[in-house]
Amino acid sequence: MSVKIKDKLASLFEKIRSVKHIEIVIAVIAVAVMLLIYFGSSCNSTQISGIQSGNDEYDYCTEVVEELERKLSEIDGVGDATVLVSWSGPTTDDGKTFPKPEGVIIICDGGNNLSVKLKLISSVSSYFGIDENKINVLAKGNKTN
Repeated sequence: MSVKIKDKLASLFEKIRSVKHIEIVIAVIAVAVMLLIYFGSSCNSTQISGIQSGNDEYDYCTEVVEELERKLSEIDGVGDATVLVSWSGPTTDDGKTFPKPEGVIIICDGGNNLSVKLKLISSVSSYFGIDENKINVLAKGNKTN
């Protein structure tokens, strides 16, 4: 290592040591690195679990969610529905590999009505074959700007 590089590194370390509240700076950098790792790995895991993005690829998860939103909106009292699905690793069915739904959140106009909630929970549980306790139904709130 040349003397120039050693001097620059020594100068850099001196500057770092002179920074006030260095613990906070280090904590912020550590959190940023953890977020990059988390979001980077979650993006990679979506490809593993069957969520594909691209013009020529069939996106099974998006298609299922869109169909579910359309069908649930047709149920009496539901109104406009938005569905969020948590997907896990792929499962095989009849030689085809699909991601498996683990949990569902439904946000709809009729989410305050107990009868509507029960219909939605029962329907989604039957559709996905998951436990009813893994399905949450919430009412849409009024948007204020």
